[in-house]
Amino acid sequence: MSLDEWAEPGKALARAREPLELVESYLVSQETGVVREYRDGLIKKGKDELANRVRVLESLYEGNNAGALEVLELLKKKDAGVVAWEKYLNGLTEIQRSFAETKSDHFVVRTSTEETFLLAYALPSLENAYGRVAEFFGSSPTVTAVIEIYPTLDGFSFGSGLSPKDVERTGVVVVSRYGRIMALSPGATAFGYLWLDGLVHTYVHQNLNRISGGNCPVWLQEGTARYLEVAWRRAEGFAHSPSDRALLTRAVMSATVPSAGSLAFMDLRSPDSQEQAALVLAESADAVDFLVQEFGVDKLRVLLRAFRKSSRAAAFQDSLGMSESDFENNWRDSLADLTEVPTDLARGALGPSVRFGEKDDLILVSGEVRPWLMMGDQLNVQGKGDVAVLEYKKAIEKEPDNGVALARLARFYVSAQKNRSAEELLTRAMEKNPAYATPFILMGNIYFDDGRYEEAQQVLQQALGINPFQPKIHELLGMIAVDVGNFVLAKHSLTLALRFDPSNEAVRQALQHMPKPR
Repeated sequence: MSLDEWAEPGKALARAREPLELVESYLVSQETGVVREYRDGLIKKGKDELANRVRVLESLYEGNNAGALEVLELLKKKDAGVVAWEKYLNGLTEIQRSFAETKSDHFVVRTSTEETFLLAYALPSLENAYGRVAEFFGSSPTVTAVIEIYPTLDGFSFGSGLSPKDVERTGVVVVSRYGRIMALSPGATAFGYLWLDGLVHTYVHQNLNRISGGNCPVWLQEGTARYLEVAWRRAEGFAHSPSDRALLTRAVMSATVPSAGSLAFMDLRSPDSQEQAALVLAESADAVDFLVQEFGVDKLRVLLRAFRKSSRAAAFQDSLGMSESDFENNWRDSLADLTEVPTDLARGALGPSVRFGEKDDLILVSGEVRPWLMMGDQLNVQGKGDVAVLEYKKAIEKEPDNGVALARLARFYVSAQKNRSAEELLTRAMEKNPAYATPFILMGNIYFDDGRYEEAQQVLQQALGINPFQPKIHELLGMIAVDVGNFVLAKHSLTLALRFDPSNEAVRQALQHMPKPR
């Protein structure tokens, strides 16, 4: 948006050739008062048709599908835009027919009735992030955030406007559209993904639009969102994941940073692959982390707010005392540190990729180590565990941070009652593969068997943030609840475990012998 459009919104709307486009820009920036005042003015002037079109957009951004459809009925001119609205809203209403809605202090979350259990993890995380994000930006939004979690890829595709092919290619499974945060359920993917982080990331984007008036450069938008996506749950602040650090280090060592040629040219609208998207996010987050380290959070806030009142060039110069290109040069110089610690390069660590279809985690590993893992699995099935271990160790020697290989060997050590060796492997696997649930579940099982319930709950909660549809997570949490006498929670967790794995007779028996509530 132009500076004039922020300086005098009323005049800008009055003279706009496409006022509805400008209305949307104000709604994206959460300037609902500006839009309401404009609509009231239209009504006073007898321009009811345009006023109703504005109201349709207001309802859409409020998350009010029914209200938007009602206003559409009042429109006399059914042009292509109105027909498109009707088609979208009717389709969305049909998809969400089985959705349930739950409210917290600052969020409205909609899920299918079969996935309402996700709310127990989503709402506390979002409310926690709300406080951290508000503190970071120095202000809070005045509108309630609407979040919609779609249980199928087709439903998410319709709501978000992304084709299924684009979703699979880019790995984009959480977006902001019409002011709503739309997410694909982790249950619709093969291995889950960091879905809670994804919700926070997109919520940060909405706040960035609010603070900057939608004028924040792409690299700063994406970088700040990734920075806070990580920092909101870490008391010690931001840190790259091992896979992101590996991508960044490889790019630095090949002299291809930033990958777009310049921060100013960064664009995540159509990355070539999930790895390319991950690299752009890692680069932009690193630049924001450098900005915070050099200038402090207060200066970042000043810069973001300056985009509403100043040109891009002036915002950087006035806020940081240097041009954007000078800042980029300083950031590039800081990247030299990455080449000084090559041992930090994660070897074989799994990135935060989103997969669909086949659920064999061997598809996550490279062709170099897959044959060893496959051979190890075959030998295990044949009861030749001692030989299988040798194959798993070959894979780990090649890729010491590969989560699948580490988990395979750890699982064998558990079966051989070598829990200490298994814990060492799983600790590394969790650190290096934070988006892969299996090591967290295996570690939770070890802790449970040892009676270390608090530690078990901590790692299992992390697993829930990746794939809450894994039955073993709920089984372990349920059995812990039984042991400590929390039978309400135990029944809830064990019921979920049995729902996701109906063949689990141990869970079925535990539910049948659960004490009756008094």
